[in-house]
Amino acid sequence: MTAVPFQTSAWWSRWHQSVVFPSPRRTVVLLISLAVAVYLNTLGNAFAYDDVPTIVNNPSVHRMDWSALWRRGYWSHVTGGGGNYRPLTVSTFAVEYQLWGERPAGYHLVNILLHAANVAWLFYLLRRYRVAAGLASLAAALFAVHPVHTEAVANIVGRAELLGMFFGGLMWWAWLQGRKGGLKGWGWRVVSAVAYLAAVFSKENMIVLPAALFAGEWLAGRFRRVGVRQAAWPFIVFLVVLIPYFWLRTLAGEGVEQQVEIGHVPLTGRSLWERCIIMAGVGVTWYRLVLIGYPLQAFYSIREFDLTPNLQWRVIVGFAITASLLGLALAYRRRAPLVTFAVVFWFITLSVTSNVVLPIGALLAERWLYLPSVAAVLLVSIAALWGVRAGGALRLGTLVGMTSLLVFYSVVTVWRNPDWRNSVTIFESLVATAPNNPSGYMILGHELMTIDPVRARQLLEAALELDPVFLSPQGSLAELDLREGKATVARDRLAALLAQEPPNLPTPAGEWAEWHALYAKALALTGDLPLALEHARIASRQSPTSLKVLFETSQVFLQAGQIEAALAGFRQLTLHDRDHGRAYSNFATVLIELERYAEAEAVLLEGLQLVPDSEALRARLEFVRQRRAQEKLPSTTRSSPKHSVLNTSP
Repeated sequence: MTAVPFQTSAWWSRWHQSVVFPSPRRTVVLLISLAVAVYLNTLGNAFAYDDVPTIVNNPSVHRMDWSALWRRGYWSHVTGGGGNYRPLTVSTFAVEYQLWGERPAGYHLVNILLHAANVAWLFYLLRRYRVAAGLASLAAALFAVHPVHTEAVANIVGRAELLGMFFGGLMWWAWLQGRKGGLKGWGWRVVSAVAYLAAVFSKENMIVLPAALFAGEWLAGRFRRVGVRQAAWPFIVFLVVLIPYFWLRTLAGEGVEQQVEIGHVPLTGRSLWERCIIMAGVGVTWYRLVLIGYPLQAFYSIREFDLTPNLQWRVIVGFAITASLLGLALAYRRRAPLVTFAVVFWFITLSVTSNVVLPIGALLAERWLYLPSVAAVLLVSIAALWGVRAGGALRLGTLVGMTSLLVFYSVVTVWRNPDWRNSVTIFESLVATAPNNPSGYMILGHELMTIDPVRARQLLEAALELDPVFLSPQGSLAELDLREGKATVARDRLAALLAQEPPNLPTPAGEWAEWHALYAKALALTGDLPLALEHARIASRQSPTSLKVLFETSQVFLQAGQIEAALAGFRQLTLHDRDHGRAYSNFATVLIELERYAEAEAVLLEGLQLVPDSEALRARLEFVRQRRAQEKLPSTTRSSPKHSVLNTSP
């Protein structure tokens, strides 16, 4: 009997085909798994940096106040005039706050899932344009693990970028569905327009998405096949949906740019040509970040760049890279339109945050590169495809290079994620990475004020050594002076600081209001009550719901004998301070000191409904009830009231 050989050719062929050329569905699953895997270690992160004012200390998010969320700017609970309007993003935070409150893991999980969805969108849309499966897979994989995305994904408020791109992908997909024409096609175009509106409600820079879509359709030959007019005029739907966008933005009091009074706008007053020169130098950092992705930092200070419009080496290099990209786009517009699209997509999606079209409040932020980085991964993937097709040693080198790049990106991303664990870790990282950046020292010093005041002072003084005209460290040092009992030093420091206050500040006025409140406290402590009251009233007008302003000014009003104004402030704190136990305890303590025991009892009972396990509230309630019982006794048998000190400032 003849032996039958062990046949492997059939199963090996099927296995090899499924691994090297997996089905689209399997590819998407692998890409999503990759995107999730590199960000799993963010689930242990806490709230960091802007997460705290935007979510943790945002009453509109806690109460799910839809009117406030949609009729106020993104930063309007802290400072007005920021030019930011992202109601859909903060609405997602409000919904999530009802689900998991101040447990950050839920918010981080949503960010991870949105990033994974964006990776899937990128792969799917590239395939819809008949981009080779290998190229689309590599581009999506590089996008999934790119280190420059860590700020957008690992920092919860990076949600704006993630959500904007997600709805941008939906916009693009619906538009492609609408190619069928007829009534059904117009229905898809309406869906596309609504998705676009959702994207700009998530982040302002998504306003340029239709321009990128237009470029994609043009380069894909759509205009040539059906005619320019027939292909172009449906784009009017995107202009139509901008009408409600700008109407709501106007209702929210947000213009198209940041008001100079609320913060430093580095390139304000510069001509277009001067902005082009300066940003060409900054652009070298853009290119490094999207191609290499290392090193990374949370904040880029203006001190790190030369803001004089001179042709120094960085500017020349930046112009050279930009010119090379434009030349590449022109040279390959017919032979490889995907190259041209990648270059055009880069400049379109970067335009709003480039400071060239419009000066904004910062020169550079890594989260702004989330969407533009699509262009970088496309160009790298195209180059890799050409290398593989060339064969021989170049093919081997390309395969090794792309594998190494994917591994490098993944390692850097996983290593970077823990830096965003909290506000201290991220700015410890910034100080280590960018020792000449004063903002790192300033923000880290501010974060350490309560837990390590000695080091906090050292950091704040280091920030001033790097930038002697930096205002924020001076305000934080004054606050430290007050905590250390140096009221005269704090008063003089704050007086010099407030002398630089710009006119016509929008409300709320952010730091300026807090500095007025601290100045009022310093004046009261040094005996100048009339001037203290004046600055307390200014602070209250500028930021009527700020926790720090309410706490400090209420104490000043109390010291000046303006009891009802003080009590009104403490009542406001019970509405706005998320630490209900502290707020109600402080309010009741003041009422006890005023011997208004019936009101104190009512306040304490109200507080215990919100925090029934508060021992401090129960102790005060017991004391109040004892006092009320003693009030019914003859005056000779009463004991004098015990005065309690207020809890720490919010």
